[in-house]
Amino acid sequence: MLVAVLVPALLLVLALVVDGSARLRVIARADAIAAEAARAANTAVNTRGPLVAVDTATAANAATAYLARSGRSGTVSVVGPRAVRVTVTVTEPTTIGLLGSTATATGTALAVLGVGTRDGGLP
Repeated sequence: MLVAVLVPALLLVLALVVDGSARLRVIARADAIAAEAARAANTAVNTRGPLVAVDTATAANAATAYLARSGRSGTVSVVGPRAVRVTVTVTEPTTIGLLGSTATATGTALAVLGVGTRDGGLP
């Protein structure tokens, strides 16, 4: 009787742990992809003008290209002269499917270009 109750309960706990860890991995992956795409966008720096700023067209293209190379799609928006925000949604299948057949997470990252050696406040 004890085995008949404990074995299904332990299998249920195992399924919850496996599917829960899959969801956590998807959340981490979405955040990592968004952060790397935002960093890629911040490499598009225009240093030829009087102010150091992000070249908006090149930044958006760099972030979109990174997302395409990673096999994901997302939105890229230039928030200011030195900031780029990337939002990505990742959906992957779960192993057991007790909590649903897929795990979906949205990651958002904001990369701000810092200029200078002390506080980044140089023009």
